[in-house]
Amino acid sequence: MGLIIRSSSIHAAGCYTTAAIHKGARVVEYTGPRISKELADEKYQDSPTTYLFGVGDGEQVIDGHGTAMFINHSCHPNCETDEFDGRIWICATRDIAPGEELTYDYHLYDGDEDEARCNCGAASCRGTMYAPEEIKRRQRLARKEERKKHPRKHK
Repeated sequence: MGLIIRSSSIHAAGCYTTAAIHKGARVVEYTGPRISKELADEKYQDSPTTYLFGVGDGEQVIDGHGTAMFINHSCHPNCETDEFDGRIWICATRDIAPGEELTYDYHLYDGDEDEARCNCGAASCRGTMYAPEEIKRRQRLARKEERKKHPRKHK
């Protein structure tokens, strides 16, 4: 399967296919050294960009070093991730034509960044790369903090 990295309208560089990909196909494996989440947090504490991918229960992460790290987020993706025997694969959710950019929904679930802004441009874009559950959790926390700051407003 031919994959190339080139400029992307979503974010800097993206991964594109040069050949047709059939729905359900394993497109590329997310590879790189495996490190603890704790070490990754330490290592990338001041870095604006990371290519980390949680494995299993999320205590281990893959520190992305390969083609898959260039696959951008989209709220309306053409791929999804799946774990097979401890390995992370990017799999096609539909037939993908040659020349299309590969995307998957990152479903971010942690991080210090307030927004994790999404630039996918999809009609169904939720404006962030955070998972819907994480968005709700952050909204609950924000409301709780607001009530602490202004208790009289919320009685």
